[in-house]
Amino acid sequence: MKAAVALFASIAAVVLSVPSQAAVYMFNFVGPNVHGTVALTYASNPRAGGPLGTSPNIYDPIGSYVVTNATGYLVNSTIGLTTKITGVVASDPSNPEPGNLLAPASFGHYIVANGVPGPGGKVAPGFSYDNLFYPEGSPPAATDYPFGGGFLDIYGLVFTTSSNVAVNFWSNGDLGGLSYGAGFTDGVNVLDYVGGISASSVPEPTAWGMLILGVGVAGGALRRRRAGARVVAIA
Repeated sequence: MKAAVALFASIAAVVLSVPSQAAVYMFNFVGPNVHGTVALTYASNPRAGGPLGTSPNIYDPIGSYVVTNATGYLVNSTIGLTTKITGVVASDPSNPEPGNLLAPASFGHYIVANGVPGPGGKVAPGFSYDNLFYPEGSPPAATDYPFGGGFLDIYGLVFTTSSNVAVNFWSNGDLGGLSYGAGFTDGVNVLDYVGGISASSVPEPTAWGMLILGVGVAGGALRRRRAGARVVAIA
Protein backbone atom coordinates (compact mmCIF):
# COMPACT_ATOMS: atom_id res chain seq x y z
CA MET A 1 0.00 0.00 0.00
CA LYS A 2 2.82 2.38 0.88
CA ALA A 3 4.46 1.71 -2.49
CA ALA A 4 1.23 2.53 -4.34
CA VAL A 5 0.78 5.74 -2.39
CA ALA A 6 4.37 6.73 -3.14
CA LEU A 7 3.88 5.96 -6.85
CA PHE A 8 0.67 8.01 -6.98
CA ALA A 9 2.35 10.92 -5.20
CA SER A 10 5.27 10.90 -7.63
CA ILE A 11 2.94 10.83 -10.65
CA ALA A 12 0.84 13.67 -9.24
CA ALA A 13 3.96 15.71 -8.56
CA VAL A 14 5.16 15.27 -12.14
CA VAL A 15 1.75 16.12 -13.64
CA LEU A 16 1.28 19.21 -11.50
CA SER A 17 4.82 20.45 -12.08
CA VAL A 18 4.75 20.20 -15.88
CA PRO A 19 3.94 23.65 -17.29
CA SER A 20 1.18 23.93 -19.87
CA GLN A 21 2.25 24.47 -23.46
CA ALA A 22 -0.36 27.26 -23.64
CA ALA A 23 -2.10 29.24 -20.95
CA VAL A 24 -5.73 28.14 -21.17
CA TYR A 25 -8.73 28.98 -19.01
CA MET A 26 -11.85 26.85 -19.49
CA PHE A 27 -15.28 27.74 -18.21
CA ASN A 28 -18.91 26.75 -18.49
CA PHE A 29 -21.64 29.37 -18.50
CA VAL A 30 -25.40 29.28 -18.17
CA GLY A 31 -28.08 31.97 -18.13
CA PRO A 32 -31.60 32.70 -19.35
CA ASN A 33 -31.89 30.70 -22.59
CA VAL A 34 -28.11 30.56 -23.08
CA HIS A 35 -25.36 28.10 -22.18
CA GLY A 36 -21.99 26.97 -23.45
CA THR A 37 -18.41 25.93 -22.80
CA VAL A 38 -15.39 28.04 -23.72
CA ALA A 39 -11.60 27.62 -23.65
CA LEU A 40 -9.74 30.94 -23.60
CA THR A 41 -6.08 31.10 -24.61
CA TYR A 42 -4.26 34.02 -23.03
CA ALA A 43 -0.77 35.52 -22.98
CA SER A 44 1.22 38.22 -21.19
CA ASN A 45 0.08 41.79 -21.77
CA PRO A 46 2.80 44.26 -22.85
CA ARG A 47 0.51 47.19 -22.00
CA ALA A 48 -0.08 46.14 -18.40
CA GLY A 49 1.66 47.66 -15.43
CA GLY A 50 1.24 51.42 -15.48
CA PRO A 51 -1.08 53.70 -13.51
CA LEU A 52 -4.59 54.41 -14.78
CA GLY A 53 -6.42 57.69 -14.34
CA THR A 54 -5.36 59.73 -17.36
CA SER A 55 -7.24 60.39 -20.56
CA PRO A 56 -6.53 58.64 -22.76
CA ASN A 57 -4.88 55.84 -20.80
CA ILE A 58 -1.76 54.30 -22.29
CA TYR A 59 -1.77 51.29 -19.94
CA ASP A 60 -3.93 48.32 -19.10
CA PRO A 61 -4.45 47.32 -15.43
CA ILE A 62 -1.72 45.50 -13.55
CA GLY A 63 -2.53 41.80 -13.46
CA SER A 64 -4.26 41.75 -16.85
CA TYR A 65 -3.45 39.31 -19.64
CA VAL A 66 -4.48 39.34 -23.31
CA VAL A 67 -6.94 36.78 -24.69
CA THR A 68 -5.54 35.60 -28.02
CA ASN A 69 -7.98 32.84 -28.98
CA ALA A 70 -11.17 31.06 -27.96
CA THR A 71 -12.82 27.78 -28.87
CA GLY A 72 -15.96 26.04 -27.72
CA TYR A 73 -19.68 26.24 -28.37
CA LEU A 74 -22.70 28.22 -27.27
CA VAL A 75 -26.46 28.01 -27.53
CA ASN A 76 -28.98 30.85 -27.47
CA SER A 77 -32.47 29.43 -27.80
CA THR A 78 -34.08 32.89 -27.95
CA ILE A 79 -32.61 33.58 -31.38
CA GLY A 80 -32.31 29.92 -32.43
CA LEU A 81 -28.52 29.90 -32.33
CA THR A 82 -26.37 26.81 -31.83
CA THR A 83 -22.84 27.51 -32.95
CA LYS A 84 -19.13 26.87 -32.56
CA ILE A 85 -16.84 29.54 -31.14
CA THR A 86 -14.03 30.00 -33.64
CA GLY A 87 -11.86 32.73 -32.11
CA VAL A 88 -11.83 36.28 -30.76
CA VAL A 89 -11.87 39.64 -32.51
CA ALA A 90 -8.49 41.32 -32.15
CA SER A 91 -8.41 44.38 -29.90
CA ASP A 92 -8.83 47.68 -31.75
CA PRO A 93 -8.13 50.50 -29.25
CA SER A 94 -9.89 53.76 -30.05
CA ASN A 95 -10.28 55.50 -26.65
CA PRO A 96 -13.97 56.04 -27.38
CA GLU A 97 -14.80 57.60 -24.01
CA PRO A 98 -12.21 60.31 -23.24
CA GLY A 99 -13.86 61.13 -19.89
CA ASN A 100 -13.59 57.55 -18.65
CA LEU A 101 -10.34 57.68 -16.66
CA LEU A 102 -10.36 53.96 -15.81
CA ALA A 103 -10.89 52.64 -19.34
CA PRO A 104 -7.94 50.37 -20.25
CA ALA A 105 -5.71 51.32 -23.17
CA SER A 106 -7.02 48.27 -25.06
CA PHE A 107 -10.62 49.52 -24.83
CA GLY A 108 -12.38 49.90 -28.19
CA HIS A 109 -15.62 49.15 -30.01
CA TYR A 110 -16.77 46.23 -32.12
CA ILE A 111 -18.82 48.14 -34.65
CA VAL A 112 -22.55 47.42 -35.08
CA ALA A 113 -23.91 49.28 -38.10
CA ASN A 114 -27.17 50.43 -36.48
CA GLY A 115 -25.53 51.11 -33.11
CA VAL A 116 -25.99 49.67 -29.64
CA PRO A 117 -28.67 51.30 -27.45
CA GLY A 118 -27.36 52.32 -24.03
CA PRO A 119 -28.49 54.05 -20.84
CA GLY A 120 -30.21 57.42 -21.11
CA GLY A 121 -31.06 56.97 -24.77
CA LYS A 122 -27.42 57.02 -25.83
CA VAL A 123 -26.42 54.90 -28.80
CA ALA A 124 -22.89 53.52 -28.86
CA PRO A 125 -21.19 52.73 -32.18
CA GLY A 126 -20.82 49.10 -31.14
CA PHE A 127 -20.04 46.69 -28.31
CA SER A 128 -17.18 47.87 -26.11
CA TYR A 129 -14.45 45.27 -25.50
CA ASP A 130 -10.76 45.02 -24.62
CA ASN A 131 -9.83 41.28 -24.68
CA LEU A 132 -8.36 41.41 -21.17
CA PHE A 133 -8.25 38.42 -18.84
CA TYR A 134 -7.78 38.65 -15.06
CA PRO A 135 -6.80 35.45 -13.20
CA GLU A 136 -7.13 37.27 -9.86
CA GLY A 137 -10.34 39.12 -10.72
CA SER A 138 -10.85 42.33 -12.68
CA PRO A 139 -10.64 45.80 -11.12
CA PRO A 140 -13.27 48.52 -11.69
CA ALA A 141 -12.82 49.67 -15.29
CA ALA A 142 -15.10 52.71 -15.61
CA THR A 143 -15.20 56.03 -13.79
CA ASP A 144 -18.97 55.82 -13.40
CA TYR A 145 -19.22 52.08 -12.57
CA PRO A 146 -17.43 51.05 -9.35
CA PHE A 147 -17.89 47.29 -9.58
CA GLY A 148 -15.19 44.78 -10.49
CA GLY A 149 -14.56 41.08 -10.23
CA GLY A 150 -14.61 38.14 -12.58
CA PHE A 151 -12.05 36.77 -15.03
CA LEU A 152 -13.17 39.45 -17.53
CA ASP A 153 -13.87 43.12 -16.91
CA ILE A 154 -17.06 45.01 -17.80
CA TYR A 155 -15.97 45.30 -21.45
CA GLY A 156 -14.95 41.68 -21.96
CA LEU A 157 -14.21 40.27 -25.38
CA VAL A 158 -15.93 39.43 -28.66
CA PHE A 159 -16.21 35.83 -29.87
CA THR A 160 -16.33 34.96 -33.55
CA THR A 161 -18.57 32.03 -34.43
CA SER A 162 -19.22 29.62 -37.28
CA SER A 163 -22.66 31.23 -37.72
CA ASN A 164 -21.30 34.72 -38.48
CA VAL A 165 -22.83 36.00 -35.26
CA ALA A 166 -20.44 37.91 -33.01
CA VAL A 167 -20.86 37.55 -29.25
CA ASN A 168 -19.68 40.13 -26.73
CA PHE A 169 -19.12 38.42 -23.34
CA TRP A 170 -18.29 40.45 -20.22
CA SER A 171 -18.41 40.55 -16.42
CA ASN A 172 -20.99 42.71 -14.64
CA GLY A 173 -18.75 42.74 -11.55
CA ASP A 174 -19.71 41.73 -8.04
CA LEU A 175 -23.12 43.24 -7.31
CA GLY A 176 -23.75 41.14 -4.22
CA GLY A 177 -22.91 38.17 -6.41
CA LEU A 178 -20.76 37.81 -9.52
CA SER A 179 -22.53 37.61 -12.87
CA TYR A 180 -21.78 37.97 -16.57
CA GLY A 181 -23.58 39.29 -19.62
CA ALA A 182 -23.61 38.65 -23.36
CA GLY A 183 -24.65 40.60 -26.44
CA PHE A 184 -25.28 39.04 -29.85
CA THR A 185 -25.01 40.81 -33.21
CA ASP A 186 -24.90 40.06 -36.92
CA GLY A 187 -22.87 43.23 -37.43
CA VAL A 188 -25.93 45.24 -38.44
CA ASN A 189 -28.28 44.97 -35.45
CA VAL A 190 -28.16 43.78 -31.85
CA LEU A 191 -29.92 40.40 -31.91
CA ASP A 192 -30.13 39.78 -28.17
CA TYR A 193 -28.90 40.89 -24.77
CA VAL A 194 -28.62 38.40 -21.92
CA GLY A 195 -27.82 39.23 -18.29
CA GLY A 196 -27.65 37.16 -15.14
CA ILE A 197 -25.23 34.61 -16.60
CA SER A 198 -23.21 32.48 -14.18
CA ALA A 199 -19.81 31.11 -15.14
CA SER A 200 -17.65 28.47 -13.49
CA SER A 201 -14.14 27.29 -14.33
CA VAL A 202 -13.43 23.68 -15.26
CA PRO A 203 -10.06 21.87 -14.92
CA GLU A 204 -7.72 21.86 -17.89
CA PRO A 205 -8.48 18.50 -19.59
CA THR A 206 -4.89 17.51 -20.37
CA ALA A 207 -3.56 17.87 -16.84
CA TRP A 208 -6.53 16.15 -15.22
CA GLY A 209 -6.48 13.41 -17.85
CA MET A 210 -2.84 12.74 -17.00
CA LEU A 211 -3.67 12.70 -13.31
CA ILE A 212 -6.51 10.20 -13.83
CA LEU A 213 -4.16 8.09 -15.94
CA GLY A 214 -1.67 8.24 -13.08
CA VAL A 215 -4.30 6.97 -10.67
CA GLY A 216 -4.99 4.07 -13.03
CA VAL A 217 -1.28 3.24 -13.29
CA ALA A 218 -0.94 3.33 -9.51
CA GLY A 219 -3.98 1.10 -9.10
CA GLY A 220 -2.66 -1.37 -11.68
CA ALA A 221 0.73 -1.50 -9.99
CA LEU A 222 -0.93 -2.19 -6.65
CA ARG A 223 -3.04 -5.01 -8.11
CA ARG A 224 0.00 -6.60 -9.76
CA ARG A 225 1.97 -6.31 -6.51
CA ARG A 226 -0.82 -8.00 -4.58
CA ALA A 227 -1.15 -10.74 -7.24
CA GLY A 228 2.59 -11.38 -7.02
CA ALA A 229 2.38 -11.62 -3.26
CA ARG A 230 -0.38 -14.24 -3.52
CA VAL A 231 1.68 -16.33 -5.94
CA VAL A 232 4.63 -16.30 -3.56
CA ALA A 233 2.39 -17.31 -0.67
CA ILE A 234 0.89 -20.22 -2.60
CA ALA A 235 4.26 -21.47 -3.76
